[in-house]
This record gives sequence, C-alpha cells and structure tokens, in this order.
Amino acid sequence: MKLSFTVLLLLILSAGLTAGGAELSGSLKPKFSIADHTLPDSSLAYIFQVPLRLMVHHRTGNVNLNAAWILSPSAGNPALSGESGVQVFRLADPETRIFPSSWNGDESVSILQDIDRLNIRLRIPFAALTIGRQAVYWGVAKSVSPTDFIAPFQYGTLDTEYRIGVDAVRSVIPIGMMSEVDAGYLFGNDARFSESGCWLRGRFYVLQTDATLLAACFRENLMVGGSLNRSIGDGTGWVECALVSTGFFTDNTNEDTYWSLSAGYDRSCLNAALYGFLEYHFSSPGTDDPDNYPYIIEGSAFQNGGIYLLGKHYLSPGTRWTATPLLNFTGQALVNLTDASAYLSVTSEYSISQNTLLSAGLSRGLASVLNTAGDARTEFGSWPGYYFLSAGYYF
Repeated sequence: MKLSFTVLLLLILSAGLTAGGAELSGSLKPKFSIADHTLPDSSLAYIFQVPLRLMVHHRTGNVNLNAAWILSPSAGNPALSGESGVQVFRLADPETRIFPSSWNGDESVSILQDIDRLNIRLRIPFAALTIGRQAVYWGVAKSVSPTDFIAPFQYGTLDTEYRIGVDAVRSVIPIGMMSEVDAGYLFGNDARFSESGCWLRGRFYVLQTDATLLAACFRENLMVGGSLNRSIGDGTGWVECALVSTGFFTDNTNEDTYWSLSAGYDRSCLNAALYGFLEYHFSSPGTDDPDNYPYIIEGSAFQNGGIYLLGKHYLSPGTRWTATPLLNFTGQALVNLTDASAYLSVTSEYSISQNTLLSAGLSRGLASVLNTAGDARTEFGSWPGYYFLSAGYYF
C-alpha cells in the first residue's frame, strides 16, 4: 500500500502537469533553528532544513484535483528523524525517511518526504464532496481549541501555515446564508475503527451570531461540543467548549469524561495596525496542585483524549503590530494560573518582495519567579526553548 500511494501521487502530478489548465505552485523555506534542553547532555540541538513543497491543482468542470508533496533535507545535531510519535488519521504512507535507511538517533543528515495532500473535490447540486488526503479543522479559539481534535497544532508551534493532511471523506451541504452541515469520516491506520473517526457538524448564523454544534467520535472516544462567535462593540467575542468521554465505544472500565472551554475577546486599533486578544482556557483533567503533575498524565484524557496541558486554568494574551505594510511583529503567551509559569512565543516577519519573506522568532517556557522549588514544579519551566531564522520563497 505504501508503494501504491507513491505511484498514485506520481500519476496525479504527471496528469496535473500535462493537462491543460493545471496549476503548479509551491514554496521553498530554508530554516535554521536551535533548541535547548532537548538532548541528554544538555547541549544545544541545531537543525538546518530546506523544505520544498510542490502543489498541483487542476480543475475540470465541477471536479478539482489537489496534490501536495513535501521533500525536506536536513542537517544538524541531530538531523530530523521523521519519527514524530504523533497519531495522524491516515490509512497508510510511503516511507517517511528516504535517507538514511536506518536511524540510530545521532545521524547528522537526513532526507524526509510527506504526501500532505491527495484529494478530489466534487461539486454536486446540493453539496461539496472531498475524497482523499485533505486538511480538516475548525474552532474559534486562539490558544487551545477544545473541538479541534483532528490534527491540532500543539501550543507554541511556530510554523502553522499548513495543517497536516488527513485521509477523509467530507461532505459540506449549504443550508442557508452562512449556514451549513458538515459531515465526514476519518480513516486511521489500515482503516481500523479503533484508529478512525467521524463527525457531524452544523454551522448556523442566528441573531448575528456564528454558532456551531459538533458531535464526533475519534479513536473510540465520543465528543460533543460547539462554539459561539459574534461582534461585541468594536471587537469580537467567542466561546468554544467540548465534552469528551474517553473509551466510550469500548468495554474499558477506565472510561473517563472531561470537558474543556476557551473564551476570549479581541479587537484592533490604530487603523488596524495594532491587534490584541485575551483568552481564558479551562481543562477539567488538569490539576490545581503542581505536585500532582507527574501522576495525572497517566489518566485516560492524557493517554487517549489528546490533552497535554497539566493545569486547569490558563490565560493567553496575544498581540500583533504591523509596523509597516512589509514588517510585522507577533507575540503570544500561555500562562498557567496555578503555578504562574508561562510559555512565550515571539515572531517577526518581513516581506522582501511579493513572493519572498524573512522571518525570525523564539518560543520558550518561563518558570515562575515565585516558585523557589525550581522548574520541577512548574509546567512550562521545563519546556525547551526554540529559536529560528527562516526565509520563504513562494512560486
């Protein structure tokens, strides 16, 4: 099956390039990054990578074909291994690592690949149907989205331009102005139900409010949730929540139910040159006692439900300043209100030309200055620091 994926992608790319009206686009984004506290000897880890993303889009009548392939050579201490350990809703994949054939953990050079998109979109009279590898996401929260369970970015991820592609069948049916019904099925490894998922989501515009309702199952867990989003004064307010029952579709006696919520407000000023938001996040599986951090991660919410934050109450401020039309700065933090630690991300971006930009940034955990016990009893105090400098060329 891995070989058939590669062959199918090559056939689609070839057909797209040779067919009239096909569009080839992509990006080349060399990046140098340094991370601390990630190696056993406490030395700095550094990586230089040059990801090349090639995308083909071809439209014939009501049929759209999309494919994207990523080739990512890297060198560093160590190089990228291609072993993320993250569960993704995919039937199968070609071998991620092209070179080297085996991995010992300290290789300095590697070449990785990924088939990130491979889908056909059909427009029929009453719906839009997408079949294949695609990006599926939703949610209105700025920091942690309770309902975005399919391929979420962990907080602090700096490169969020493209969502990870998942294997799915998705149908979106318009039912009115700014209203729709969205349903789909996610295929996990070898299409096993224990690795797969499905969802039914409705989006409605009621009383000048954008409202969504969601029911989903994923990896034998059940989720119900939704969101509200509307203009309030000169800004926008939102709330998003989800209730999850882990192991709902199994006979597991360790079934657990938890809920999470994010609510916030944002607005722009100075002719939209300055933008800011403030968001509160609550996670019921977390704890109010930092001494319990090592124990709660054994719970089903952390093992099977996708929860990774250890506390209950968080506050996330964020801002973006457009200094000039070509230069902007962005800053955001996630503060654990229990132990007063925080995770900070700062980035800047400068457009050299219409298709070329430079960016730099950092993200790192900050231990509470009020905690005299050190990083061991703060959530973000032990999170590693990450610093990067990158360029991007789009064609």
